[in-house]
Parts: sequence; C-alpha cells; structure tokens
Amino acid sequence: MRQVLFSILLMASCPMSWSATNHSDIIQKLENSLEHKDDYVKAKETRIDGIRQQLEDANNTLSLYHIYHQLYDEYKSYKYDSAHIYAQKSLETAIGLKKKDYIIEAKCAVVFCLSSAGLYKEAFETLESIDIKGASTDYRKKFFWMASRLNYDMADYNHSMPYQKKYVTQGGIYTDSLLRYLTPQSSDWLYAVAMRQMKEYHYEQSIGTFKTLQKDSLLDPHIKAIVTSCLGWISISQKEREAAKDYLAQAAIYDNETATKETTALCVLAEMLYEDGDIERATRFVQESMNDANFYDARQRKIQIGNILPIIEQDRYNIIKNERNAITTALIVALLAVVCLLIATYIIWKQIKKLKEARKTIVERNTALQQTNAQLSEANAIKNEYIGKTFYINAQYINKVEKLYKTLDRKIVTRQYENLQTSLKESELMADRKNMFNGFDETFLKLFPHFVTEYNKLFDEKDQKMPDNDKSLTTEMRIFALMRLGITDSDSIASFLDYSVHTINTYKTRVKNKSIVDNEEFEQRIMAI
Repeated sequence: MRQVLFSILLMASCPMSWSATNHSDIIQKLENSLEHKDDYVKAKETRIDGIRQQLEDANNTLSLYHIYHQLYDEYKSYKYDSAHIYAQKSLETAIGLKKKDYIIEAKCAVVFCLSSAGLYKEAFETLESIDIKGASTDYRKKFFWMASRLNYDMADYNHSMPYQKKYVTQGGIYTDSLLRYLTPQSSDWLYAVAMRQMKEYHYEQSIGTFKTLQKDSLLDPHIKAIVTSCLGWISISQKEREAAKDYLAQAAIYDNETATKETTALCVLAEMLYEDGDIERATRFVQESMNDANFYDARQRKIQIGNILPIIEQDRYNIIKNERNAITTALIVALLAVVCLLIATYIIWKQIKKLKEARKTIVERNTALQQTNAQLSEANAIKNEYIGKTFYINAQYINKVEKLYKTLDRKIVTRQYENLQTSLKESELMADRKNMFNGFDETFLKLFPHFVTEYNKLFDEKDQKMPDNDKSLTTEMRIFALMRLGITDSDSIASFLDYSVHTINTYKTRVKNKSIVDNEEFEQRIMAI
C-alpha cells in the first residue's frame, strides 16, 4: 500500500520551496492554510473561466488547440473528467490540424489523465499508439517523459515481483532515452535522474540530486511539489518519521495553495498522525483528502483513502465511546448525589416553607398594621385639624348667636317689633354657610394639598376645572372631598352642603360619566389621593 502512496505523492504540487522547520509549526501552518482552501479554489476557478472565455474569440483551429491544451493543463491535477474532456478535444483538434507534434502532445495528455484515474490498461494502449517518427525534439521529450512516468506509476501500483521490477526497468529505459534530449545538470535532467535513482532504491543519491534540484530558484512550482513529496516518501522508507511528516505537511500546503486535488500527501500525513495517536487531526486531514479525491474523481485515490478512513473513524468512535462510558459513569454517580441532595433539599424545603408561611403571616400582619396605622394617622390628622377648626368656628358662631340674642332681646324690650325681621337676614345665613365652606376647603387642602391636581387627572383636559383660588374647591370637588374624609352617605353630604340627596347623586353621576376611568373605579381613585 505504501508503494501506491509513493506513486500518488508524485502528483503533489505548490508554488513554494521547502525548508526544514519545527514539526508542530509546519502542522499548524498546514491547518492555517486549509482554513483558506475556498479562496485558493476560487482563484483557480477564476483563472479557468478566463481561459474558457478565450474559446469564444478563437478564430482558427490552431488557436482552438492551444486553448484546449491550456484548459487541460489547468484541470489535469484539479478535476479528472474536465481534464480528460479537454485532452480529448485537443487530440481531435490536433488530428484535424494533421500536425504530428500536437498529436503526440495531445495523446500524452490523454495518457496522463488515464494514469491519474487509475486506468493503466487504457493509458498503455494510448501510449503504444503514439508514433514519434518525424517528431521534433521537444515533443519527443514529452513522449519519453510520459512513458517513463507511466511505467514508474505502474510499478508503484503493481508492486508485486517480478512485475514491479519489469516496470521499473522499462521506466529506466525510457528515462535513458529522455536524458539524450536534456542538457546535463539542467533542472529537467536533475529531475529525471533523481526519479530514476529513487525508483531503483538509490535513496542517498536521489536525495542529493533532489537537493541540488531544489537550489534552482526558477524551478517550476509543480516540480517543487513533486520533489518535496519524493523527499517525504524517501524519509518514510528510511524510517525518519519526523522529517517525513514535515515534508508531507509542506507538500499538503503546496497542494492546497494551488488547488491541487489529485494528491495524497495529506492522506499519508493523516495516517502517520493516526499512528502517533493524534486522532483529531488525522480525522480532519483524511476527510479533507476524501473530499479532494471525490472532487477529482480518481478511483485509486478513493480506494486508498477508503482503506484508511474507516480505521481512523473506528478509533475515533472507540475514543468517543470510552469517553461516553466515562461520562455515563460520572452521570450515575452524580445522579445518586443529586438524589441524596434532593432528599436533603426536600427536608430543608419543608422547613423553609414553614418559615416562609410564618414570615408571610408576620409580613401580612405588619402590612395590615401599617395600613391601619396610616389610616389612624390620617384620621388623627383630620380629627386634630377639624376639631381645632370646629372649636374656632363654633366659638365664632356662639358669639354671633349671643350678639343676635342680645339684639333681639333689646328690641323686644323696647318694643321695636318692626325691626325684628330685618335682624334675621337670609343673606347673613348664606354668608355664614359660605364661610363654613371656605373653612372646610382651606382645612381639607392643608390635609390633601395635591387633591385638586390628582382629581383633574381623572378627566380629559377639556373637562378639567380649577377652583377660584388655591384655597377653595368646586362644588363637585367638595362632594368627593367629603367622601375622601370617609363621609360616603349621600344624606350626610346633602345635609352638610345644603343640597337635596337627588342633587348630590346627580352631581356624582355627572362627574363619573365625564371621567376617563370606569365609574366603579372612580371612587377608589379618589380614596387613593
């Protein structure tokens, strides 16, 4: 299985170079990169849309071929079905152009798609159909490059002996042919040599060649990613796990930032993290790998990840199950404690309830007592005020009556009978009653200074009335002032105000009807002033 992973690692790509760094730092860097995955995919789609729009402006078959090949190149490590479609279209267009070089290039593109999808039989059939006789040097290179790659990929996929050795040998033959067209020590030459060294298990030589290749500042980002992936695989083979994880994490960052979906660097890293016991990261990374494989639609990638995912998920399930069992045990213990607590709480609650009831009774009685005291205080204030006022008025009235008696007595003695009637003028009685009302009003407003204001609040503005001065009341107000003092009997009110009972009731009804509150509530509001 690891041989298969090695083959897949060769597909990783990213526009960065790798440098040794702290293991935890590079893993964190990978997690940060994955958070921006959607942004990288969006940039990739925007670039593809820009190339696809050029199809509308293509005015000849040659331009159309180049656009098709460009689209294949964008899709080849991004989405299999789209890459295969444009590879086929470029092949059809090349055949129409009858250009041998373009036909070779297009068929190599088809071989790449078939190999990436795990369709090795079809890939070899397509490769065998390529005729390089008469082809230019650049396109011969493309053929030998694709032929060596296909054989190496097949060796990793079918790693049983002697078949694996057969494909490695055949890949080496194609590599030898390729090297004849490459400049020694060039980037392409170093890459081809390092790949053959690695496939033939000359790991130390391969590492040295790859390291030399990494020094090229103009190295293609895709090749940089493949180099990093190869170094990761070699580190695994040499049991250098920490270095391998660093290389694989870096390769996964490359894949993510270039929106490369045809890769398993992240999956292999997930497997290693799982072996280290980092189940959480392993689960997250392998799920990301499965999402990429489903998006690219590579059969062998799905199978490979499908073999790892259930194992990680099972361990994750076991961890969750153990945690759940521990939580269940803790809950049972907690439940028993809660039951004991509830029993104790119930006993305490019963005692508290009795105390609350006793306290409630005390509060109610205190409230009633306070209300009674308030009423007594009010009644006492009213009593004191009106007793003092009554003594004063009575004293005045007695003096007045005494004076009247003396006047009447003198006129009777002097037989001035015709003047007796003039001494008993009704106007003076009316004045006396008016003085009595004024005294009542003044005393009442001392006791209830806000009565007039609060009374008017019970009416609309148009129905509000104000007394002649701030020491007097209107007739209607005087009726309800008497009621506020506790005189609710209409007969008593009528007697005091020198009106009939009917008149008093009429006043009361008329006032209540004009009020903005209900008739039943009106007197309650008066008593609350």
